[in-house]
This record gives sequence, C-alpha cells and structure tokens, in this order.
Amino acid sequence: MARHMHAGNDIAKLRIALLVTSFILVLEAVGGAVSHSLALLTDAAHMLTDVGAAGLGLWAAAIATRQRDNTRSFGYGRAPVLAALANACALFLIVAFLAVEAVRRLHDPQPVQSTLMVLVAAIALVANLALTWFLTRGEHESLNIRAVIAHVLGDACISAAVIVAAFLILLTTKTIIDPIASLVAAVAVSFSAWALVRDSLNILMEGTPEGLNVAAVEQFIRQNAPVEDVHDLHIWCVSDRSFAASLHVRVQEDDLAQGPSTVAKVKKLLLDRFRIAHCTVEVECENCEAAC
Repeated sequence: MARHMHAGNDIAKLRIALLVTSFILVLEAVGGAVSHSLALLTDAAHMLTDVGAAGLGLWAAAIATRQRDNTRSFGYGRAPVLAALANACALFLIVAFLAVEAVRRLHDPQPVQSTLMVLVAAIALVANLALTWFLTRGEHESLNIRAVIAHVLGDACISAAVIVAAFLILLTTKTIIDPIASLVAAVAVSFSAWALVRDSLNILMEGTPEGLNVAAVEQFIRQNAPVEDVHDLHIWCVSDRSFAASLHVRVQEDDLAQGPSTVAKVKKLLLDRFRIAHCTVEVECENCEAAC
C-alpha cells in the first residue's frame, strides 16, 4: 500500500513537471533562435532532455505500481532506477554537446540580443526554481524524482548563467561571454549527473543502502534481540525506497523453541530502526550444529 502511495505521489509530480518543462522548452527554443544566443539554445537543448526525463520518469513510475508476479518476484520497483540512470546518461551527452559547441563559438563568437536573452532566461529560471520547489515538497524524494530534479536544477544553472552572461555582454559588448557561460553551466550539470549514476548503479549492483553499515547493524541486533550471535548478514537495495536483508542468528539450545518470536523481534528491529521491510532470518544453535 505504501509503495503505491509513493508511486501515486511521484506520478502526480511528474505530470506537472512534464507540462512545465514543455512550456519552458518552447519558450527557450524560440527565444534562442531569435536572439542568436548559444547559451539560450543550449538551455533549450538541455530542456529537451528535461521533457524526456519527466516523460521517462512518468512511465517508470507507472510501471513501478504493477504487482509482483512470477517473473518479477520483487515487483517492478527498479523501473524508476533504470529511468534515473538513463536520464543521468542523457545529462552527460548534453554536457558533451555543450562543451563542443561552446569551444566552437569561442573561436567564432556570434552577435546576440542580450536584452531578449535576459527576459527569456529570467522567465525560465523562475519556472525552474518553482518546479524544483514543487518536486521537493513533502516526503523524501525517490531516485526517479531526484533524476528529474537534477535535470531541472541543471537547466536553472544554465538559465542563471545566461542571465549573468547577458548582463556582462550589455556592459562589455563582448559576445565571447556567451559560450563561456555555456561551459560553466556544463560543468555544473555534470556534477548532478554523476551523483545520479553513482546512486543508480549502487542499487542495480545490490549495494548496501546509503548510510547503513553492516557491522553496525549486526551489533545493534546483538544488543537488542535475544540472540547470541549474528552472521551472514546481507543488506541490499531492492529499489531506492525498498531494502531487504538476510541473516543467520544463533541462540541457546534452550531458546530454540522460541525461534518464531526471535525472528519476529529481529524483523521488527530492522524495520523500525533501518527501514528494512523484507527480511529473511534463519535461527540456529551451536549445539544443534554440533549434533549434525
């Protein structure tokens, strides 16, 4: 139920993101063509990936609401993770395009209409910041939403760079500032793209959730559950909001009959303290192993 509620919130946010980014895309494409600004056209090109990111994220969020089946026993929760990774890779492609085009313009500066640059970029900046605020409201953002936010913030960085460049061009009449602004924005976007790639790959590689230390979890169980020892503990990400674990706990032979209650206690500890909802616990005792 909670997973479907999270997915429903994501879908509503992504629909708004798709509408807003589509509006900004048209605005910047027209404004960049009329003003002959590479920085503004760069912003429009990046906004095209924003539209794609919102659309892809919306599709992935819808897929994630599907119930688990015989072929996907953990469900479809990793669909948004794949979408986030695809969006991050798209960001790197945009960064490469920006860099190449900016270097070309450095050698061949073009005249620009700086006043129109400021107007269009200012509208785009306000819209992007408003959309970022909307997407970050409420609970902790999913990786899918974070991917869209990274795109939108990247576009906001470019819009800010365009505004600064336009004012500098007005003051100095040096149009070479336009491609320089594009390069600065490209560097800023690459940092957010890398963070998404890192987090997405950690989930796809079934890495330990960020901030969790396996040794610390073992110690926590030993201190708070009726067990003698914990071993073979594995914790991994099913998705960015769903964690799983498997472990063996050792108890005294006299306590073996209390195995079901021990398992329930360990599962509750892991859920309440570490948000690990899917857990498999095997109970064993040293004397039992020796007898075998």
